[in-house]
Amino acid sequence: MRLDECIDKGLIKKDPRAPERVESSLEIAERFLRSAERNIEIEEHEMVEIAAYNSAFHSARALLFAEGYTERSHYCLGIALRTLYKGHIIDLLKTFDKIRLSRHNVQYGGVLVGEEEAEFVITFAEEFLSRAKTDLMKGE
Repeated sequence: MRLDECIDKGLIKKDPRAPERVESSLEIAERFLRSAERNIEIEEHEMVEIAAYNSAFHSARALLFAEGYTERSHYCLGIALRTLYKGHIIDLLKTFDKIRLSRHNVQYGGVLVGEEEAEFVITFAEEFLSRAKTDLMKGE
């Protein structure tokens, strides 16, 4: 699917008020990241996967909001960022999409997550949030 198809289907929408939501989305990303970190301490690896993905998701939404768009699809969010965003976050989007699918399998299919995967998604979410903040400060 391409961005224009996501827009035509109403899954990505132009919204002049979207930039007002950037800061809030970053705060949500930070809260989910802290939740993932607390859950790894008690070996709740599936909850780590869900929380860390949600952190990365909200970091991605902040980038989309900064471009003046909102989303109604996790899948189209990645497509929109690949098309609209030229910052150094681009190299993380393939992994973001893989974690999106993994989180879906955990949440809806009951797939289990090991410690190594849980540690990986936390590290990824930290990196995604850090790069999102950096790119947003640059105004890219």
